[in-house]
Amino acid sequence: MAKDSESKPRVIKISRFQIGLNVLLQIFVLAAIVLMANYLSFRHFKRWDFSRDQKYALSSQTRNLLANLKKPVRAVIFFSSAAEIAPDVSALLREYEFASDKKFTAEVVDPFRNFTRASELQTKYKFGANENILILDYDGRSKFVNAADMAEFEQPDQVAMMAGQIQPRMTAFKGEQSITSALLEMTEGKPNKIYFTSGHGEPDIESQELKVFNEGLKRQNIQVSPLKLLDTNSIPEDARAVLICGPKYDLSELEIQLLTDYWSRKGRLFVLLNPYAKTPRLADWLAARGVRPQEDRVMRMAMFMEVDPTTNLPKGFTTRATSAAAFVVLQSGTNITRDLVDLSKELLGPTQSLLLDRTKETTAKLKIIPILGALEKSWGETDLAADESTAVYEPKSDHGSPLILAAAVEQGGVADERVKVETSRLFVAGNAEMISNNGFRKSEGITMDLAINALNWLLDREELIGIPPKEKKNVALALDERQLGQIALAVMGIIPSMAALFGFITWWQRRN
Repeated sequence: MAKDSESKPRVIKISRFQIGLNVLLQIFVLAAIVLMANYLSFRHFKRWDFSRDQKYALSSQTRNLLANLKKPVRAVIFFSSAAEIAPDVSALLREYEFASDKKFTAEVVDPFRNFTRASELQTKYKFGANENILILDYDGRSKFVNAADMAEFEQPDQVAMMAGQIQPRMTAFKGEQSITSALLEMTEGKPNKIYFTSGHGEPDIESQELKVFNEGLKRQNIQVSPLKLLDTNSIPEDARAVLICGPKYDLSELEIQLLTDYWSRKGRLFVLLNPYAKTPRLADWLAARGVRPQEDRVMRMAMFMEVDPTTNLPKGFTTRATSAAAFVVLQSGTNITRDLVDLSKELLGPTQSLLLDRTKETTAKLKIIPILGALEKSWGETDLAADESTAVYEPKSDHGSPLILAAAVEQGGVADERVKVETSRLFVAGNAEMISNNGFRKSEGITMDLAINALNWLLDREELIGIPPKEKKNVALALDERQLGQIALAVMGIIPSMAALFGFITWWQRRN
């Protein structure tokens, strides 16, 4: 009997009070977890855009602009419900609200549903009832952004019209470009004026060749005017910067003196060099500021596909030299290369390398910053007349790696970045094609972003430096009848059959 009593399991009795206390404790812990999760999510709000082309993600420049707003901005979307881009604009402005920390607010007004509010806006801002516009109001100033400026449309072809499609189809949405450009214009007031030199074989800023760059400057609230240095006694006082783009002929001593006087007045210069041009005075002026053009042509070894001339079919690959310089964006320690570090593409046209004279940092109190470097196995070919396909690296005469393709220079700054002082600034690149339309396409837009960042750095707009907004392209998925049939079979046949099979297996296991 003693053994039976010892082996009998011990029963622990729990009172109702203990059960109730345990339940209350669990409820309290659960409530604390919910409250803590809500508190953390409210204080540390974060959004992600997983769409294919980042349709709803704002560019870094737009986020920087919104984060540095001095006063609140009120936006009114005055679109009819039938406007095709109305949902895209509304979704975009919600992202502006989230990124601005409540400094940017948006209101949607449908003139056909909210007649009273629509009448108030028309009376206040003086516009027509049938317009589809976005109204931006900042510090008592207002600006309209038309719906037509926020998207590109493609008119339907004859086949589409016969099929009943008579409305134009939107091919690209560029609402962020238009809205951010308008915000820049409103917050800065007057545009930043830069001068584009002429008279030395430089391209015209209004030419088709520089159309994309010129449009990009306008979206940055930068106004460009031509400047003939020989026709003036000094660079205009309203010049925020001077841009010298690929001169084919050298500057005169008088023009060099104008640049020197402008530099001494805390001037800002953006210089793109033509590798085939002989410009010794300009080269010496740059060398005095720590950046000497090396008068070479950057080459590299690349793979090319060989084609059989008799059959026009590829027959293999060969390695030979090319003057299409490949660059990599360096970690500069400045905002110029923000969001671009380690990106690598090709430059269009010939490029010359730059020699950075570090002794000038001490003797002339300069800060010299490398911006672009050439990829490994590149060299600076000093024989400019050499045939490109047969060029080889000659250690005794050519310039070996590492090669610098672009650099920035600052004079008069202080070590503490929190202290803002007026400085002279210079950006130099050994390629004059990097701001051309084809140059942007060759580098897939990287040189455009870099040029805009460099200009904003020259203009002391470092809070705006970042990748500018791009237009969002619509992607059309074209499927033939066979592919549509396969999708229908998978959706209506294979997937339901698999679900039924798993259900049958589960039922059978439970039955047994």
